[in-house]
Amino acid sequence: MKPWRVCIVKKTSIRNNLKLARNEISPDIRKKASDEIFSRLQSLPIYKKSRSVFIFVSMGSEVETIRWIPKMLREKKVYVPLAPKHEPMIMTEIESLDELERNALGILELPTEKIRDRHRESVDLIITPGLAFDEEGYRMGYGGGYYDRFFATHAGYRLGVGFHNQLVKSVPRDEYDLPVHAFLSEKDYLVFS
Repeated sequence: MKPWRVCIVKKTSIRNNLKLARNEISPDIRKKASDEIFSRLQSLPIYKKSRSVFIFVSMGSEVETIRWIPKMLREKKVYVPLAPKHEPMIMTEIESLDELERNALGILELPTEKIRDRHRESVDLIITPGLAFDEEGYRMGYGGGYYDRFFATHAGYRLGVGFHNQLVKSVPRDEYDLPVHAFLSEKDYLVFS
């Protein structure tokens, strides 16, 4: 087997194990931890001073950001991802969760015909998902590279959010990976830069 294939197999195996571990968090604990993370987020100076927020819409066993969005919409401009297949992820401004529709993969996103602000390049705060975050701010995502490419072309404070058990010593990384500036969980707040 070629070395790059071994690396891909290893990363896939790590991702699968991380998903399984996150899936083992009970819905009640996930809800409670998500509420605690949002409470902690609202007390952060970076959140308080942010006028615009880019936030992933949670699904499955992720931190339940979908429950945070209605409150954010009352206070800030809110952008959510649209990740067309084989194209860079873009920010799409929303005014209500009701605007979102499930795509073919079951991900809630703004339909392309409703996009108002396609060319925005900066936002104050980028709330970032991941399967794991390490002690230097690097993250392991789902393998599509959407966030790493997004970070390279969009300015904003990158805040990783996850559960405490998603904080690990180290994650595999490539030369194009960009770290988050900080990580927030129900127990942790780590600032990397």
